[in-house]
Amino acid sequence: MSSKQLSLKSLSIPIFFEMFLRYLSLIINTLMVSKYSNTLVGAMGAANQILDLFITIFSFLSVGCSVVVSQAIGAKNYNLARKVIHQSIFLNALLGFICASLILWHGEYLLYMMQIPDELLKDSKLYLNMLAICLFFDAVGIVLAAIVRVYNMAYWVMMSTFVMDIAIVILNYYVLHYTKLELFGVGLSNIIGRLIAIIILFLILFFKLKIHLKIKEMINLEKDVLKKVLNIGGFSAGENLLWISQYTIAFSFVASLGKENLSVQTIYFQISMMIMLIGQAISVANEIIIGKLVGANRQNIAYKHTWMALYLSVIASTVIVLLNYICQNQTMKILALNDDLIKIMTPLFALSIFLEISRTFNIVMVNSLRASGDARFAFFSGLVFMMGVSLPVGYALCFHFNLGILGVWIGFCADEFLRGIVNSYRWKSKKWQGKALV
Repeated sequence: MSSKQLSLKSLSIPIFFEMFLRYLSLIINTLMVSKYSNTLVGAMGAANQILDLFITIFSFLSVGCSVVVSQAIGAKNYNLARKVIHQSIFLNALLGFICASLILWHGEYLLYMMQIPDELLKDSKLYLNMLAICLFFDAVGIVLAAIVRVYNMAYWVMMSTFVMDIAIVILNYYVLHYTKLELFGVGLSNIIGRLIAIIILFLILFFKLKIHLKIKEMINLEKDVLKKVLNIGGFSAGENLLWISQYTIAFSFVASLGKENLSVQTIYFQISMMIMLIGQAISVANEIIIGKLVGANRQNIAYKHTWMALYLSVIASTVIVLLNYICQNQTMKILALNDDLIKIMTPLFALSIFLEISRTFNIVMVNSLRASGDARFAFFSGLVFMMGVSLPVGYALCFHFNLGILGVWIGFCADEFLRGIVNSYRWKSKKWQGKALV
């Protein structure tokens, strides 16, 4: 196996920028619309939350596809890799089509469940319908991106995201300044941007990777192949849904404290997501490398590589989170927060030092276990600590010890730290060895 295939640097840097660009596109979308109309931003909010939920559903096949293909490449079982690629693209496209159709037909029920105010309902429904079409392209794009990354072409995934962002910004500007299409036009911009990104990824698949898709192979679903993909993807999706559920329930705790706390939760959660990016990028890159090493039966190298990736990601995250702490006054000044919000938010900057280092620790270990084929353990440790530690601790500290939002975030810390320790012990025990799918 070439050193390029095992290069953490050549994978993690473009993956980081790709994640950053995807995150940036959401921020740009919101900022551009907010300058046009605050009301329309409110209408976008509910639709974006629904989109996030479905993206998590689509990601389970892409994670399973990525792990199985990496192991197959490591084992030089190119026939299995080809089958997994064909069937994963077909299944996610089918899933995307079904989900998009359901939203187009009955999306208003989701908005009613989220208790969207009547004055925003019309615009929310319109924007949600446009995002439903985006969902189909996202479902296909997520799998394509995972495949291209596994073949050490993460740079091209980053470039496709960059081109998508540029297209969305230009089209949004035109729609909001030169037409009266409003959210319909913004939704159309997002559809066109995603379509461009998918075309680029398909071109990479055909011309760079020389993988020519055949309809017959795509629809010829094989039980053994699907079992391998779903074995990883199912538990991975379950863990992601647990994480979303945890934060949604915690969000309701904070919401009950009043609008000031809710504003701080919303703003600081976005800051936290930005800090997470570096750890996520390294962990995804390491996941691909571990999959290849496990597939090639190089268990000891995989074992050592994860510890190296862990040290690197913890150092990088520590630097970022310390900068975040040092620059807290400038950050709150840029956000133009009033004195009440500043008082609530200030303790979170210090707490984040411990939280983000623990979270990075946990993310790297979870992805390594998943790449080895031991996704089941990572899911159950998430179930125990997110639901059994994070939420009870957060609730008790928030309401019974009157720590408010700080108590909720201490609950997050407890989960990430303890789960990181348990998952690390699992990796150290080497019980994940022998769970390879190939």
